[in-house]
Formats: sequence, C-alpha cells, structure tokens
Amino acid sequence: MRYLSLLLLFVCIVDLPLSYSQNFKFNSVCIDKKSAISDNTSMKRIAILALENCLQSSVTGFFDIISVASRQDSLTDPKNPVPLFDLAIVSDDGEPITCFNGLILSPHMGRSQCRSLDIIMIPVIYGDLTPILANTELINWLREQHSQGVCISAVCAGVFPMAQTGLLSGRTATTHWQLAQDFQKQYPEVRLKPEKMLVDEGSLITAGGVTAYMDLALYLTARFGSPDLASSVSKNLLIDPARTWQTPYARMNFNTAHGDETILSLQNWMDENLSDSITISDLASQAGLGQRTLARRFKKATGDTPLEYLQHLRIGKARTLLETTTTPIEQITWDIGYEDVSSFRRLFKRITHLSPTAYRKRFGLFRR
Repeated sequence: MRYLSLLLLFVCIVDLPLSYSQNFKFNSVCIDKKSAISDNTSMKRIAILALENCLQSSVTGFFDIISVASRQDSLTDPKNPVPLFDLAIVSDDGEPITCFNGLILSPHMGRSQCRSLDIIMIPVIYGDLTPILANTELINWLREQHSQGVCISAVCAGVFPMAQTGLLSGRTATTHWQLAQDFQKQYPEVRLKPEKMLVDEGSLITAGGVTAYMDLALYLTARFGSPDLASSVSKNLLIDPARTWQTPYARMNFNTAHGDETILSLQNWMDENLSDSITISDLASQAGLGQRTLARRFKKATGDTPLEYLQHLRIGKARTLLETTTTPIEQITWDIGYEDVSSFRRLFKRITHLSPTAYRKRFGLFRR
C-alpha cells in the first residue's frame, strides 16, 4: 500500500494542470503553457504574403512547417475536426508574383479576399525594397489589419515594411544583422536588437536571419498550439528550436570608406600587427596624433573607439582560425595578441554568445 500511495502521488504531480507547469523557454522568448492554451481556442487563419522579389522558401518553407504542425496536432486529437491553422498565400491582387530567383509563385487569393485573419506573415525580401515600401495600399492594409487584432509577423528584410507602418515605433524588433545599420537609419524610433533571432511584442513578431522563417514557424506553433507540439515538429523536421542569437553568424563591418587617410593607414597597421601587444599610446604614436585627437577622429571614421576596433579585429581573426584550422585555442589566443586564455574565452563568448569550442563545433571546416 505504501508503494501504491507513492505511485498515486507521483501520478497526481505529473498530471497537474498545465497552468501549474513551469514556463517553457522556446527560442529566447518565454512562453507560458497556460498562455499557449488560451491562444489555442480556435483555428488560426494565417495569410502569408507573396511579394515581388521574395525568397520563395520563406513562403513555401514556412507554409510547409505550419502545415506539418497542423497535421501533427490533428493526429493527437483525431476527434477534433478543426485544424490548428488555416493557411493561404496572398498577393496584392491575386495574381502570380516573381520570386527573386525567377520562379513564379501562384497565390491562393488577393488581399481583398482575405477575411477574419489571425496572423499575417511577411516573408524575406531580396533586392530593392523601395517598391514595397512605396506600396501605400499594402502598408495601409497591414496597419488596418493590426487595428482589427491581427498579429503581424515578419522575417529578415520583411521587417522593413512592418516598420513602414509605424507600428514598431517605440517597440523592440529584430532583423537580419547585415541590415541593422540601414534599418536603424531608416527607423530610428524602433528599439532594434539585431543580436536576437526572434522578438515577440505581442501582436508584432519579428525574426532575424533569412532562415528565421523556421524559427518563426516553430514559435507560432508553440504560442498558438503548444510548446510540446512545437518540440515535436522540430524533431520531426530536424530544425534546431534553440536558436536564440544571430551573433554567432554575424560579421563585423569594418568601415574603410570614410575618407580619413590617417585613420585608414592606422586600420591597416592594426590589421597587420594585431598579434602584438598594442596600447592606445602605441596607436596614437603610429598615427602621429594625440590620444584625444585619435579617439575623436577614429570614432568619427569607424564608429568604434580604437581599442574596440582592435578587439573586433582580433575576435574576427579568432573566428577565422576556429573555422578553418585545427589550431589549439591556447595558440589562437596568443596568435591574436592576447595572453590570458581564460579572458579570451570570456570575451569571445560575450561577443558571439558561443564559447570558442562550441563555435568551432558549429562552424569549423574540420569538424570531427
């Protein structure tokens, strides 16, 4: 009887309502299982926008993942005839569009035929964004749909038309790390977090890199279905559900087109001598400038202080060595001008969000 009582107690604990469960950390955004259930009260209608020069896989790949999620959900509850998601590919006027790779994508309908939407997904756009940002009918439609309670999501450059609506003003968002500077110049009122893979602002969801449509699809599955369903889909389709940061993929953009020949010469010297021990005094002497003048001119030209720039150079070199060689991490530390291996490891992880060992395992060309 004692063992039976313990067994019954264990069963009661595991069978607690989901509202008592711990929050589920999915893709850097914490999803409360109770919240996920409250969102899953009926079929969710999703319109995936088909825009000129869009990345076809960000439309059809997203469609596939959400379709698999809906099918897997129906298999867990075969008595429920209502699917989790109802999907439609939507163009401006219902006519086919040309993807950036030249393939023709045929939509299910035009925007005017959309009724009672729950979610809109803006895909990855390649090339010139000007025609889409100038499409006032599309921008006004997005704004109107949001005012009616529709959740708007966007991936990569698709975040630009979302920002064009003004809906992201004063809010947090992400986009592809390579587009961050242009985005910040164009939409300074948005709190941009380009290091993030996905940002959820409730009715506005943004995702970063080109393949972040996969992260977005899994996230929507977790939020509007359940975290367990999203986990099952990720395993079925072999998609990593834990991509939190873009920083492991990002590369520093070293500005050399600033026109300050003295600073450019110093940049070249730093690149050639980064394995040496370099101080701000050394840099000022090499440039023939006072330290304050150097700091002011260097920051104006590159956007970084001299020592920040040197740090980025060294970490960039370390990343290359980790990717392309089997050189021990200790040797890499010394080769890029650092003496303390522990300090280098901490700095590398702070900048890339991966340890040197983890970075090599993910990106190294000589993986074992």
